[in-house]
Amino acid sequence: MSRFVFLVLDGVGVGALPDAADYGDAGSDTLGNLSRIVDLRLPFLQKLGLGTIVPLLGVPPAPRPLALTGRLATLSAGKDTTVGHWEHMGLVTARPFPTYPDGFPGEVLGPFRERIGREVLGNKPASGTAIVEELGEAHLASGDPIVYTSADSVFQIAAHVGVVPLEQLYEWCEIARAILQGPHGVARVIARPFTGSPGAFTRTKDRRDFSLAPPSPTYLDLLQAAGVPAMALGKISEVFVGRGVTATIKASDNDENLALVRDLLQRRSERGRFDEGLLFTNLVDFDMVWGHRNDVDGFAGGLAAVDAALPGIIAALDRGDTLIITADHGVDPTTPSTDHSREYVPLLLYPRPALCPAGVYEGTLADTGATVYASLTGEAPPLGGDVLTACRPRRGWRSYTPAQPSAAGVGEGPPGRVGPAEAEEAASYLRTRLGPAPEAAVVLGSGLVLALEAPRRAEARYRDIPFWAEGEVPGHPYRLALVDRGSRAVALLEGRIHGYEGYDLSELQLAIETLARWGVGKVLLTSSCGAVAVDRKGGDVVIGLEVLDCQTAGLCGPASAPRPVRLEATSEGLAKRVLAAAGAPYWLCTGVHASVPGPQYETEAELRLLRALGATTVSMSIGPELRALHRTGMEAAVLSLIVNAGHTTHGGVLAGAGDAAATFTGAVAAVLRCWGY
Repeated sequence: MSRFVFLVLDGVGVGALPDAADYGDAGSDTLGNLSRIVDLRLPFLQKLGLGTIVPLLGVPPAPRPLALTGRLATLSAGKDTTVGHWEHMGLVTARPFPTYPDGFPGEVLGPFRERIGREVLGNKPASGTAIVEELGEAHLASGDPIVYTSADSVFQIAAHVGVVPLEQLYEWCEIARAILQGPHGVARVIARPFTGSPGAFTRTKDRRDFSLAPPSPTYLDLLQAAGVPAMALGKISEVFVGRGVTATIKASDNDENLALVRDLLQRRSERGRFDEGLLFTNLVDFDMVWGHRNDVDGFAGGLAAVDAALPGIIAALDRGDTLIITADHGVDPTTPSTDHSREYVPLLLYPRPALCPAGVYEGTLADTGATVYASLTGEAPPLGGDVLTACRPRRGWRSYTPAQPSAAGVGEGPPGRVGPAEAEEAASYLRTRLGPAPEAAVVLGSGLVLALEAPRRAEARYRDIPFWAEGEVPGHPYRLALVDRGSRAVALLEGRIHGYEGYDLSELQLAIETLARWGVGKVLLTSSCGAVAVDRKGGDVVIGLEVLDCQTAGLCGPASAPRPVRLEATSEGLAKRVLAAAGAPYWLCTGVHASVPGPQYETEAELRLLRALGATTVSMSIGPELRALHRTGMEAAVLSLIVNAGHTTHGGVLAGAGDAAATFTGAVAAVLRCWGY
């Protein structure tokens, strides 16, 4: 038996799970989004390999990470603290815990009022600090507790310590816990004591969670049965209602928790001894203090504190000791939501097993508990999950698809969130759902529609295609449709995601990579764009012979060349045939398209610069997709519909796209005719 340290960074997710939209969490990416807003500098976590799991600005990938790096998905329903911790210990929650967006029903509150002999205040979803400010004075006057919930499965009771003694508050929580069973079995009943006066109420550090008991054994139970001690710090014991825990030490905040872990490993703590077994802890401040309050600076500071503490913790490990750093869910502080988010969680396993291949481990949360059990007992884990040190994840190893070097000198970008494995899974879905791939596909930009008057054979929402993402930009339906064109089908990709929405280069290129693996041979990229050339006006369509890519360099990180790169787009031969097929109308011409990052529209000075570079049109897309087309070997064509000349708004872009639908459709039809449609 050796020592195993299990460190949960509560709420530190690493990107939305495929079903995140079902939970209202599309686009959530706790660490990734945070890195785009604050200047993250985490040198030790970087050495361990944190920046290898997902692209993080300020935390580049480690060429030889000290830890096994991975990304873990949850199989459970829900995104609660209890769900995440239980699954880490081998217990998958098949049904989500109940939530109460309209407050708790009479069948819950009636018995609760009767047993505590008081009325309740609130009974609605709310921020804990906000509802105390709202109802704290009424609570002081009446003595009635404040009852509230959130998007999570919680029954929270707030009371002033000068009105309701702590022991009485805890007794009320135990009463609520006994009532909230069966169909009303919320994950946690939480005591929320506070102090202070109206206008200056503050929570105390005496919060206590009364969790639902795990319905079946966890790895903690099995460790106890095997005689393995498990020491729980912070709220771990409460999450598991003490089951499988042989010693508990309270810790008030992250700093105290980290110091306690170090002292226990060094055998210098006066609060207990940790000579063997499991040390299981949770750094709750990421969730409770910063995440739920959307405090990005506090969240980043908390990460820096962990980074500073880890060298001392790792130095205190004995030979044969193991450290896991992971999380239980996300709680993205950069989004409008203040609740948990449905995300992958990071995995750092130190020391890195010698036989593990390069790449990112793709597994599930139960892999951690299985590894703890196997490490401390020497037995095969019976509850599910794969042993990490065996280096055989069921979901495989993820290799990155960074931007490829070009003759112009743009270097490789950082590793992406998706790669060949994800593209192949998405292509397999399309083969199953839509059938064989068509020869050609058209990617439609903002507000662009085709008046082809052709029936649709089938369609799929982007959200249903594995690993594809839906953005939030109006004018993008985010659908892939098969449309008949004569006796043949063409794929229409109605909408695209953008780098300025927080997606990385690999995600912007995933649709193209998927089309290639599906079997598409030709792709027409289109965009709603602004005029750069002074002789072009709204309604004109430009066949892009080149794309001036100012966009991809900004997504590739500091290793990329700072200058734009010219990419071959539509071949001159195809452009001539398209002009002839369309009848060479005055509104159709050839030119150079500039692809820029956005999301702001170009200033007059920027337009002058683009003119000097020879650009005809400009938009916030096409560059990354065209690079992917070059890499996959598919034939490319580029059409840009000018929707504005000069200052505009996104509403103006959509209006301009609608006004020019006829000419745009004519240009697309001409390209398809040249491709045999």
